[in-house]
Amino acid sequence: MSSVMMQASFIAVGYAVSSSCLVVINKWAVIEWPYSTSLTFMQLTVSWMVALIAGKTGLVEVDALDLKKMKAFAPACLIFFVALACNMKLLQHANVDTFIVLRATVPLLTTLAETVMLGTPLPGLKVFGTLVLIILGAIGYVATDMDFSSTAYFWGFAYVSSMVIDTILVKKVVTEVSLKPWGLVLYNNLIASMLYPVFLIGTGEYAELSTAFASLRDTTGFARESILASCFFGVAISYFGMNARKMLQATAFSVLGVVCKFATVLVNTLIWEHHATAIGIGFMCVSLTGGILYQRAMQSKALTSNNDSKGAFQKVATQEEETEDIELQE
Repeated sequence: MSSVMMQASFIAVGYAVSSSCLVVINKWAVIEWPYSTSLTFMQLTVSWMVALIAGKTGLVEVDALDLKKMKAFAPACLIFFVALACNMKLLQHANVDTFIVLRATVPLLTTLAETVMLGTPLPGLKVFGTLVLIILGAIGYVATDMDFSSTAYFWGFAYVSSMVIDTILVKKVVTEVSLKPWGLVLYNNLIASMLYPVFLIGTGEYAELSTAFASLRDTTGFARESILASCFFGVAISYFGMNARKMLQATAFSVLGVVCKFATVLVNTLIWEHHATAIGIGFMCVSLTGGILYQRAMQSKALTSNNDSKGAFQKVATQEEETEDIELQE
């Protein structure tokens, strides 16, 4: 096996492991330490600090901080933080399976939003059929959700909405601001972490800060260990995710992302009781199967470009793959 193939295999396995485990680890973290906004801030801070230190020591190439780029990148970071914070809140109030099902509905909602907001033609019947399969699986899951919680689905709605907005309105900003992979990690996480006080006040978590950090001195639980694991895998998925995008073809990366979700379901089901019923998992698999069929149906339409003298915006992935950006920190 050539060195390039070995490196690609290492990156693919690293991404698969970190992606499969991170959602479960984040769920573990919010069970042990139920202060999801502060956990989000910690994960973001560790990620940008690792990127900054790695760049300063010459381990990787990282873009220098530039005020003009930071201003251009700020809207993307706002949506990124909102999506990540809502993701943590969702995991705090629901199980991992609920998160995966709601996440699977993003392509269909993005398609409808593109049609309404951008005038994009609706997809053909074959593609639309796969999206309907996703939503039917999601409806079936919700209907059989034995732990249905209005709070969980409120945060789920907020999470899905922010993901759709990110895909429709922010992808262009992220693409046009020229940054290297680790530069993207630095800018994205640094700027997003600055929004911590806003979300802290908005969720009311500021009133619990003293209790939250005092609880970290308690040695009877696993709060510190779960937080460290969450931050470690957050950095890992940033590294492996960015490099997987660089080394793998778009379709290969997209398929790898779906396989990771099945692996997440398997891990989540085996390690503890915080998962859906067998019927619920069945409906979830229907949604994931719809996601696979959607990606296969969209392969011929995955690459489109629009040349503009002021700077081109190139859509280099399907809707499903575009929304994987946020998952680099989930």
